[in-house]
Amino acid sequence: MGEPAVVVQLPVKRPVRKRRKKPPQNIDGIKYFTENQIKLIRKTVRDKANLDHAKANVTGIREWMAIDLITSTGLRVAEASDLCCGDIRCGYGQSEIYVRDGKGGKARTVQIPASLKKHLSHFLKWKEERGEGVSYDDHLFIGQRGPWTTQAVQQLVKKHLKVLGLYESGKSVHALRHSYAVQLYRQKRDLRAVQKQLGHASIQTTQIYADVTSEDIQDQIKGIW
Repeated sequence: MGEPAVVVQLPVKRPVRKRRKKPPQNIDGIKYFTENQIKLIRKTVRDKANLDHAKANVTGIREWMAIDLITSTGLRVAEASDLCCGDIRCGYGQSEIYVRDGKGGKARTVQIPASLKKHLSHFLKWKEERGEGVSYDDHLFIGQRGPWTTQAVQQLVKKHLKVLGLYESGKSVHALRHSYAVQLYRQKRDLRAVQKQLGHASIQTTQIYADVTSEDIQDQIKGIW
């Protein structure tokens, strides 16, 4: 008798399950600071800048410029640290910042308020008076070791949050971007405007900011009975 035939079982192909797209989070799923907390952060850093200016110390001046920039535009930390002087468009009839290389390599223009336009104009003049380059490709933020990195911006934000007792894990510089988006949406309830300012590719990403915030609820429940 011959040897029994060997039966080879081929692996059964299982159907590939498609991952369901996650629905947009509500606002409870992101970390952000309240309006009063942002105002406190801004005032604290601005006051420090005024003291440093009186002492001819440059640290506070640069840090206040960075905090004002991020909280007034919602720029990503990498976009803020990569900003060059030529990206500031504060001429007559202009109030905007050009982001050369945003997320996904996409460029965009971000509108800025008059207060930030004035601050940026003064900061550029201050840089020039110090002998720092202000040409098109010169970085806006320069330290002793050269242009600021994303880590440098993250650390300065973390430092001030710790001083104010507002720091917690996962709630730092990116939370400032979320805070800007929340407040911008509350102004006019215009999701498209928020999407353009933040540089979101899809309106679905922006949708999280359309949820009701705890501040909105507090305003509505005041004196309910």
